[in-house]
Amino acid sequence: MKSNIYHSQKLNRHEKYTDVNYGSIESSESPLVVNIAGCINTPYDHQNLNKIGRNDYYLIYVIKGILKGKNPDGEATIKAGELVVMPPKKWYCIDCYADETVYFFCVHFTGSQAEEKLKKYGISTFPGVNKLSAENQVQKRFKSIFDAFSLEDEYLSEELSCLLERLFIEIARGIKKKENDKTPLSKSIRYINEYYTTEIRTTELAKMENMCMTAYNKAFKNQFGKSPINLIIGLRMQLAIELLETSDISIKEISFMCGYDNFNYFTRIFKQYIGKTPSEYRKNKPE
Repeated sequence: MKSNIYHSQKLNRHEKYTDVNYGSIESSESPLVVNIAGCINTPYDHQNLNKIGRNDYYLIYVIKGILKGKNPDGEATIKAGELVVMPPKKWYCIDCYADETVYFFCVHFTGSQAEEKLKKYGISTFPGVNKLSAENQVQKRFKSIFDAFSLEDEYLSEELSCLLERLFIEIARGIKKKENDKTPLSKSIRYINEYYTTEIRTTELAKMENMCMTAYNKAFKNQFGKSPINLIIGLRMQLAIELLETSDISIKEISFMCGYDNFNYFTRIFKQYIGKTPSEYRKNKPE
């Protein structure tokens, strides 16, 4: 998904989102009020510095890359799969490090019950970092919020309020799953999710779980229905599709970023899994 900012007609469209206090509205008209939502996808270093703080909450969910945040209460590093909420009326600074593409979703919200709702769903405010399980529906909930902004009818505020609470519920579920993660293969799965673009040997994964290769491969297939290698390839193909759809990076560079030094091999694997070559996919990518 390309970078985009979503807001209602109530906000001044002549202002620019690059103003850190754009759409910074405090409201008690409803329990939850969504001011702005967006997705940021950038290969460039970036700093978001607000010297006075916003009047609303600023929730950020990192999909790819690393952010470093700071406010009067402390500082923290936010990695992929993690979420932070900057509280209102406090200065903050968010550094975006683009050694690789940084991709995150965000929403600015307020409301008479905003603080109460965050507490209800166990969502910590910064410098607390909310760690979510790999399997969650948070991205889906964000996209529902993005889609709702296109309606621009008299029910928009009410719908956004409902969708934001559903997002909170999904975040709470993701936090619970993370806390209760007792998956027998959790160490190796975390390693795969973090380093799938590098060379990973199944022998190393089995060693992490103190298992022999035969037992590890059997346990892995029982849990995921596929081999470790096929899971890694699937993650690499997802990344390749995302980069083909959202960037102008050359296909050879994408091949390298996905963990393939051999461009021809990458092309062959991509066609085997997706049914098209990378160049064919990019040429006919969905809008």
